[in-house]
Amino acid sequence: MKRRGSSLLLEILLGLALILMVVLLVASLFPSSYQASLQAARMNCALQLSRDVLERQKLSMPANTVSNQTVEFPVTVQGRPVLCQFFYRVDRESAAGAYPTLWKATVQWRNASTIKELALVGSSPAR
Repeated sequence: MKRRGSSLLLEILLGLALILMVVLLVASLFPSSYQASLQAARMNCALQLSRDVLERQKLSMPANTVSNQTVEFPVTVQGRPVLCQFFYRVDRESAAGAYPTLWKATVQWRNASTIKELALVGSSPAR
């Protein structure tokens, strides 16, 4: 009888250890999932910002370079509000007097200890 009790106790302990390992494995996926979602949200905001900046360049008369601007976007990632900060600039990509004029919008943001960057090129309509 004593042997059966210790065998049952061993089975219960091994089962609990197995369940604990599975729970820890699943729980470890959440932080990396959150970081990936946050990075995707930042990338999406940076792309939208660069498109907006290039559209403004198309409409401005005359269009000029824009240097080192800062903008913040509030986003929600997995139900958590996050304030993302971006730095952008717009540089002339084509030679002076060339038509259409090409503009390059560069957006940067901080991700952990690295700086990420996205660049988009667009043109002003010929005048």
